Amino acid sequence: MAPAPEQETEEEAEERKQQYEQQQNQYAEMQERRAEERRQAEERREQEYEAEQARREELRQTRKATFDRILANAPTTFSPAQLRMLLRAFVNLDPYTFADDVAEEIAGEDENEKRTAEEVLLAAIDGLGDEKLTGFALRLALISHVAIPREGEVDFLAEAEAVFPQPQPQPKKASRKKAGKPTAVKANSTNTATKKKTAA
Repeated sequence: MAPAPEQETEEEAEERKQQYEQQQNQYAEMQERRAEERRQAEERREQEYEAEQARREELRQTRKATFDRILANAPTTFSPAQLRMLLRAFVNLDPYTFADDVAEEIAGEDENEKRTAEEVLLAAIDGLGDEKLTGFALRLALISHVAIPREGEVDFLAEAEAVFPQPQPQPKKASRKKAGKPTAVKANSTNTATKKKTAA
């Protein structure tokens, strides 16, 4: 509040007091408005962060499902395009961690596991049937590429998805055969019954 002049009437003092109170109210309203704006901005940032986290989690789940599908439907031999993609993925693996990633997935979180990552992988390879070797090669090549790639990185999982297409469901043929069989059975049983009457 401004200091009172030496000669001030009661009206001037009252006016000065009212101005001070008005300024105080305006300042308090401005502070409340700024606090509300900050709260809303923080709320927006929190919502955007949560939406981004949910989007990334959904993308991670989708990528994991794509990886599992590619492995489940791995062919016994690779086409040239598939082999090229496999080699490109191998070239871009981190040589220090890729064996650990696959070994951890195979061995699980067994605390008693004393073998090295390489020993786990070699044992897994030795235990595989011939038809499973290409699937294991895919697992080795793609395990480090399941995570969401950083900006500017090549997405080898997307490349693999393009050259290992999802298998098409086979059309059902059994329903036609089932529909035709009951008619034939009825005809035979009628003929048998007619023959029995004739023989009698």
